[in-house]
Amino acid sequence: MKDEKRVVESFEQALARLVARLPPEQRLAGLAPEQVLQAYAPEQRLAGLAPEHVLQAYAPEQRLAGLAPEQRLAGLTEAQAVLALPDAMLRALSEEYLATLPRQTQAAIQKRLEVASGRQPARRRKTRSPSR
Repeated sequence: MKDEKRVVESFEQALARLVARLPPEQRLAGLAPEQVLQAYAPEQRLAGLAPEHVLQAYAPEQRLAGLAPEQRLAGLTEAQAVLALPDAMLRALSEEYLATLPRQTQAAIQKRLEVASGRQPARRRKTRSPSR
């Protein structure tokens, strides 16, 4: 019994040395990625990856899934939050309120609503500088 235990231990040590010499591709051959990743915590799986690379793998809807509306808008300015509204909601905003928004935001809203209605966005006329 003692000899059998020694043989098994010796075999396991030899096998461990052999496996350690194999390149990772050979060690992992035959395992599905899910099987390999199960051994690691989520933080370990993402270690070394740039956030933009991780996020690119998911559609915006997937990135926001499970977040409450106020969490989705966290960190946005009022103007950015208004621009996040659907066109139907933008149409419902009063002229008085829209006038309180930055000019760029007002222009973006106007352009979106014109495009949504099928009209061509109004072109701005360039003002000429006085001749010298």
